[in-house]
Amino acid sequence: MPVYLITYSVLFWVPALLFMVFMLKKHDAPLKKSFWAASAAMAGVSVVMEYLFLKFDVWFFSEKIDSLLGIWIGAAPVEEFVFWFGATPFCLAVYLSYRRLFSKNA
Repeated sequence: MPVYLITYSVLFWVPALLFMVFMLKKHDAPLKKSFWAASAAMAGVSVVMEYLFLKFDVWFFSEKIDSLLGIWIGAAPVEEFVFWFGATPFCLAVYLSYRRLFSKNA
């Protein structure tokens, strides 16, 4: 069972998708544009960083340690992209939600 994939899908993608469905539509157009621009920029940086870290042996992946889905994009398993591409929208969603929550109460 690909625990790594399931864990990061549930931790990052489910909350980020819920935010996008329910909260992002309540924000104005410039903030939405910034949200997507930041997500795209960080996705690009994450891909470069991933392959540099793999090249310089900062980390590695082993099926013996954690079962993976078995789909590889170069030297990186697809689970890494689920992690990287899910983390940025999730963190931005948390930030924007807190900002909206606290600006109403202030």
